[in-house]
Amino acid sequence: MRLVIRANRLVDGSGAEPTAAEVIIDGDRIIDVFRGQGTMARDDDQVLSLLEGTLIPGLIDAHVHLVGSGEPGDAAFGVGDVMSSIPTVTLNCFRNAQRDLDAGFTTVRDAAARYYADIALRNAINSGALRGPRIWACGLGITSTAGHMDREKVLPPHVSLPGPSAVADTPDEARKAVRQNLRYDVDFIKFNATLTEHVRRYGGYCAPEMTAETMQALIQEAHWHGRKVTAHCYGGDGATWALDAEIDGIEHGFYLSDSQLDRMASQGTVLCPTLSVVGRFREFGERALPVGAQNLELWRQKAIAHAWKTVRRARELGVRIICGTDAAMPYVRHGENAYELEMLVEAGLSTHEALVAATGGAADGIGFPDVGRIEAGRYADLVLVDADPLADIRVLQAPECIALVIKGGEIVVDRRAGMASTAGTAA
Repeated sequence: MRLVIRANRLVDGSGAEPTAAEVIIDGDRIIDVFRGQGTMARDDDQVLSLLEGTLIPGLIDAHVHLVGSGEPGDAAFGVGDVMSSIPTVTLNCFRNAQRDLDAGFTTVRDAAARYYADIALRNAINSGALRGPRIWACGLGITSTAGHMDREKVLPPHVSLPGPSAVADTPDEARKAVRQNLRYDVDFIKFNATLTEHVRRYGGYCAPEMTAETMQALIQEAHWHGRKVTAHCYGGDGATWALDAEIDGIEHGFYLSDSQLDRMASQGTVLCPTLSVVGRFREFGERALPVGAQNLELWRQKAIAHAWKTVRRARELGVRIICGTDAAMPYVRHGENAYELEMLVEAGLSTHEALVAATGGAADGIGFPDVGRIEAGRYADLVLVDADPLADIRVLQAPECIALVIKGGEIVVDRRAGMASTAGTAA
């Protein structure tokens, strides 16, 4: 039986103005959208009339780490996973993914996990064995010796950690690391183009993590196999070399220059600024710094001084900006993902631009064309908001305002008590 959803106010994720509409769903896909008054429902259709609120696409968080909760003190991205079994790590990922789904985020892009837990969870959810959001997964983030994601840099020289690793210091090693991830059918590739750890003590902003030649080989290898590539990258030479190699996306980017932003706009490179991290830096001060981090206070202040300004300039220069929180960092909790939209609006995006950054724009930016918009052919991932997010984007942070979450045509969260809605078959 088809499901027909009638909404008095629909925002489709493309940037188009809100309208009344009827969404026709067959199975897990949208097969048609009829805008305006009237009906396309057949006599045997199930009809859900949503008389109040705003119907939007399922939201997308384009930068999460499911292995970490976001609670301060969670060491999942240090060596905390060594103290837990692999099943425990994966179960923690499952818990965090459910929190994202409950908040209306029907798709998340996991930007590096441990032990390929993101792949296992993605496959279990896609098969229907578990409830959770759609996961766009990269497997292991590719790093360099002493790089941002080299776990062993915090250990004494005689200690080595178990488990899969993706440390690449040469072009050949980078190609191999990409192929190791391809073994598990990853959806994209993530690597580290810059890092701050070694320059913080000198008051620096960031330094390249890989050579230009290594980045070139890594990105070429991934592109050969149809995968987009994004990088942990703050600016400087590492950003320039990544753009030279035609990278698809940059994460964070707090210190990108205007010339680099111009190149991103012309090349179609997307920016995922993860302002949630800096917002929590500002809100919680040194308590929001990662556990065990050294010489980070000055860098924290620099991030606060630059991040919003860089996003504002990116918007002015025409860079596509997408929503990603970096959930798992201290106080950047799963389930509170919509805080990022508030930060984007603070940086100069309109509420509608911010919503597109978390729906259709994010889908385009990460290369997942089946999600992000309410249009024929896409997954029937929808959220009913008991308010108008275009009037106040902060309503998306209130669980009571996320009245209904539909994933693949099925209701997975229902908080509609008191809202006006009707259900039945077509009259």
